[in-house]
Amino acid sequence: MRLLRLIWRYLWKVVDFKKGVAHVTLDPEGPGSVRLHLVPPSPNFWEEVPSLLVINGYFSIPVGPAWAMVLRFFFEELVRSCPVNKEVKPEELKVIENRVARKVRWFYRVEKTKIITDLHAIVTLAFNIPQGIDLPEELGKGDSYERYLKNASGPQRMDLIVSPMKERGKRLCQLNCGCCYAECHDSMMSVDRQLSTDEWRSIIDKCRTAGIPALTFTGGEPLVRSDIVDLVHHAKWFVTRINTNGYALTKELAQELRDVSLDGIQITLYSSDPQIHDELVGKDGAWDRTVEGIRNAIEAGLMVSVNTPLIKSNQNYTETLNFLAGLGIHYVTCSGLIPTGKATTKIANKEDLTRESLVAILKEAVAACDQFGMDINFTSPGQLDENTLREIGFPVSPVCGAAFYNMAISPTGEVIPCQSWLDGQKFGNMLNDSWASIWKHSNRERIARTNAGKNSCPLKGVEG
Repeated sequence: MRLLRLIWRYLWKVVDFKKGVAHVTLDPEGPGSVRLHLVPPSPNFWEEVPSLLVINGYFSIPVGPAWAMVLRFFFEELVRSCPVNKEVKPEELKVIENRVARKVRWFYRVEKTKIITDLHAIVTLAFNIPQGIDLPEELGKGDSYERYLKNASGPQRMDLIVSPMKERGKRLCQLNCGCCYAECHDSMMSVDRQLSTDEWRSIIDKCRTAGIPALTFTGGEPLVRSDIVDLVHHAKWFVTRINTNGYALTKELAQELRDVSLDGIQITLYSSDPQIHDELVGKDGAWDRTVEGIRNAIEAGLMVSVNTPLIKSNQNYTETLNFLAGLGIHYVTCSGLIPTGKATTKIANKEDLTRESLVAILKEAVAACDQFGMDINFTSPGQLDENTLREIGFPVSPVCGAAFYNMAISPTGEVIPCQSWLDGQKFGNMLNDSWASIWKHSNRERIARTNAGKNSCPLKGVEG
């Protein structure tokens, strides 16, 4: 009987993998909406490999096979019972839970009440994690990203570089940021022809087939594309985000993006001081347009985060946080210089912060965010060691996700390790090559094996 159950569970893994990523949105119309993606690993008869539960395209936790099965059946029953995302009544939820329990008991000899209790725990967790509530110690006990890594079939997030810096020599981005990581990579960011709407739709479709749960539209500057709303709408199945300078984010565009279910938007603001921001982005009046874009995004009801690259010229970060809190921003990120593009040795020597200065700024920033009720993340792996980041007040250290957790697709369709790694490494073209050949590319596997999950950035000293 035990062998028979093991065989059944393996067959379930095969079926689960072929079904691909399961997706559901909880409380779609209310505040605190949660989007869940369950990403199955490749089937493995000899090892209990965890699946990956991705919450709002950002928080990722490995879940054991039993929990993964409970979630998969729950998603299926929820979609079947609520095809138009209507509110689930208590009596309907009871029916769904009982169906889930019956299905799970085919594979695991567990009491129905235990299955339903676990289901409640998982759903509660999904709502709590985005609000900053700590992850329970017992969650996924014995599972690890290392085991998921060996059996993963794609990244958690794909960054789509939908707009290059130049087309036929004409500059597309409205700004000229002094430390832009996307500049000076003409082999990839300067093109003769941008990909068409249909070509990007095809790439989006292939990302879904590959089981990638989250997409970020980036550049260059993605909002210069006249079809950006259409592309976001085509990607409605995914958790979607846009990274932008905010310069072109009008009220009308912000509302259109909200209407097509854009999940989040990240806007870069260098400083609350207009002169500092304008000098760093190389354009007079840019601060006014970017701040207006932030206000427009908030007014439209988008989930807005504001990113600030920290350098010597904008050490007034606490003042910037105070300003953003006044605008109604709850989520902020900051980083050091990304060691590529315009952040050459000359610029880095002029603008890069010393370790002591960076630590001092971050300590003040964490204290300010605690006071203002804001969430803050530091996103530069390798800038500071894990112990220092914990002492400052960051519970999680930034890690490199290149070629595993996240990857990117260039303006010509080439799949690359990450959106900052714009020279030298290509794993194939998303328009022409199969996803299996891209994911199994020897260089991708090497980069992922060497760097994934480490608090370091391989771009430091990388060869083009």
